[in-house]
This record gives sequence, structure tokens and C-alpha cells, in this order.
Amino acid sequence: MQRFFVTFPLQIDMSITDADMVHQLTRVLRVQVGENIIMFSWDGSETEYTIIWIDKKSIQLRGQSQKFPNTEPKKKIHIYQAMPNKYEKIEYILQKGVEIGITKFVFFRSDRSQKLLVTPAKIERFENIAREALEQCGGMVMPEIRWLEKLPDNIWETIDQDCSSIVLDTLWETVRLSEWNDVQYMSLWVWPEWGWSEQERWKMLDNGFIFARFGERVLRTETAGIVIGFGFINW
Repeated sequence: MQRFFVTFPLQIDMSITDADMVHQLTRVLRVQVGENIIMFSWDGSETEYTIIWIDKKSIQLRGQSQKFPNTEPKKKIHIYQAMPNKYEKIEYILQKGVEIGITKFVFFRSDRSQKLLVTPAKIERFENIAREALEQCGGMVMPEIRWLEKLPDNIWETIDQDCSSIVLDTLWETVRLSEWNDVQYMSLWVWPEWGWSEQERWKMLDNGFIFARFGERVLRTETAGIVIGFGFINW
């Protein structure tokens, strides 16, 4: 059954008048009267509706049932991602990150990041990809997505003080995920294609970040945070 994330309050019986959503349902998905859809919002609940009327500008819905699915991870993981060199990599990071339960993404330009231009139109597309991934995977909470021009001098300004910050780095000592089993709130910092600069390493070390390498193989920037994040969430 098709799921839709919405930003407006849900009611038992309601009418959809948003032009984009009406277009998607009627022209793209070609829904019919009598079919059921699921809608969910920010409160952690989802409601199943039956379509009872369709016209050119609105769709009438009748609520059938409401539930609070338990699909959100117990551990809270944020990904701080150095900007990759292709838009497709950003899309992949967001799509797969949402699917595994990442609750926050922060993209920033590192010293060795490519000069990839992120326009408002691109940001809108990235947010739509994240929303579609949330609808598909059964998740309930839309993650926060932020964009920073560069890594701040005082990195602590970008993170919560009770969050453990782990910097993924291929030059560091190899450790096991099991060593971090008790950590419930974590930020993972992911390198760009050419790795961290020495200045960035010192800046992170000065701010008390922990450097680690998980496994002997070198993962790509678009897969490292997803693989390690999934391991933390499900350990």
C-alpha cells in the first residue's frame, strides 16, 4: 500500500487539495475510488484512508485505522558527510541513510572536496529523495538535512554536547564495532574522496573527536557512513 509523508495535520475524514499531491495520485499513480492509501506526519502515527471521491482539484478520503509503528531505531546516528564529487553520491547517501534510520545529515565542504554547486533546486530534489525513501522503507521520522559551506573552526557548534563524535579515517587504528555497543547517540564524520587534510585532522583532534578505522578495506565516501551507521544501529 502506498505511503505518503505530509506536513499538514491528519484528520479522520479529509480532503487533499495540494496540487502536487493530487497530480501524483491521479496522474502518476492513477488511483481509483475504493483504493486505500497510508498517510503519516510528524507525530509518529500513520493513518490508512479509503479514497471515496476524486475530481480535478481534490481527493476525498475516509479514515479507516490509525497506528503507531515501531520502526525507528533505538540508537540515534547522525552523518556528517564531506561533500562528494557527484550529485548522484549525495542522492545515494540520503536514500540509503534514510532507509537504515539515520536521523540527521550534515553536508559540508572539506579541504579536499570538489567544488560541487548545491543550488536551491538541487536541495529540493535531495529532500524529495529523502522523503520518498522514508515513505518506501516504513520509517516515521523525516531526518534533518543541513548544508554547511565549510567545516567551522569550532566544530562543537554544529553538534550536541552529549553526542559521541567518531571520525572515519583509513590512516587510523582498526577497531571493532562491538567496542561502541553501549553508545546510543553518535555522529559519524565521513571523509571526501581524497581523505582528510592534516589541518582537518588536527582541528577534529583538538575538539576531542575520536578517530577510528573499522575493517581493513577502504570504503567509498558514499558507502562508508551507511555501512558503519547500519552496523552501529543494529549491533
